[in-house]
Amino acid sequence: MAIKAVVLFSEGLDSSLAVKLMQEQGIDVIAVNFVTPFGVGNKDKKKNGTIIERAKELNVELKLYKVGDDYLQIVENPRYGYGKNLNPCIACRIWMFKKAKELMHETGAKFIVSGEVLGQRPMSQKRYTMEIIEKESGLEGFIVRPLTAKLLTSSIPEQKGWVKREKFFDILGRSRIRQFDLAKKFKITNYDNPAGGCLLTDSSFCLKIKDLINSDMFNIDNINLIKNGRYFNISNCFKLVVGRNEGENAGLLNLAGKGNLILEPVVKGPVAIGRGEINDKYIQIALEIVAYYCKGQENNFKIKFSIFPDTAKNAIVKGKMTEEVLSGYRIKSTKKVNTTLKERSGFL
Repeated sequence: MAIKAVVLFSEGLDSSLAVKLMQEQGIDVIAVNFVTPFGVGNKDKKKNGTIIERAKELNVELKLYKVGDDYLQIVENPRYGYGKNLNPCIACRIWMFKKAKELMHETGAKFIVSGEVLGQRPMSQKRYTMEIIEKESGLEGFIVRPLTAKLLTSSIPEQKGWVKREKFFDILGRSRIRQFDLAKKFKITNYDNPAGGCLLTDSSFCLKIKDLINSDMFNIDNINLIKNGRYFNISNCFKLVVGRNEGENAGLLNLAGKGNLILEPVVKGPVAIGRGEINDKYIQIALEIVAYYCKGQENNFKIKFSIFPDTAKNAIVKGKMTEEVLSGYRIKSTKKVNTTLKERSGFL
């Protein structure tokens, strides 16, 4: 019976190469993908579809793991601190490896495989941080990194002869030239570009996340909402998201839930969703913000609004608020986002 291994599987090329290198050695691969709300430019449905197609092309069993509130706790309070913004890369990797370890035991797999490359990522892929991640996840010696293995201490699977170290590589740093060559060899064409990958490295998005955290409104539903438009901090207990185009308008309506304020202009304009503690004052502010983005006459903007699932009412907004008033509800930028987050981060 073939030895089984669990591979951390993502949209990038490196994890696909890790799968192929394991399959080349006769390892029975189980791929696991962690679906987080912080993927760049991907809605879950679209992302999962791409991941599923990629797994089929590689002929690998795929398990999708949708993260929950326990994952958000590491974003709020990462033991090993943040990167440049709110990216808790070390704590995130520890969390993922722990979940992969659980799957390893459930499936009878012998070890974990990762497409990581030494020196490729500034926070989580340094030698000492890799060692921390292995220790904290309870997987010391049981993580195989085939793309960079020859630069690391040999793993237990290598020592036991489950896999052959000589068939692995010594790739170092951010250059992807050798990975691209391997992709040609294995005829892998379906993978995302290496740039980016996590919204927690985006400073403007992190301003919204910081505000949700400091307002005790940080949850997966609200994270998904704020990815769909302009964000307004009406108060510490009420937030408004206004669509910027037809796609975002549709997305916002799909995300509307019980107790949400829904605003839809009768004239051409954006959809908006408000969440939190709703009162007449906040409804009026939301109406005026939506009217600001409506097109047509300068006065008497007709907007439908409701608190879902109640029947919609019509409101008339006369004139538009000024840019100065509007800007007062925007999130203000800071030089470094993670320095003002209630001192939640503990650094090495």
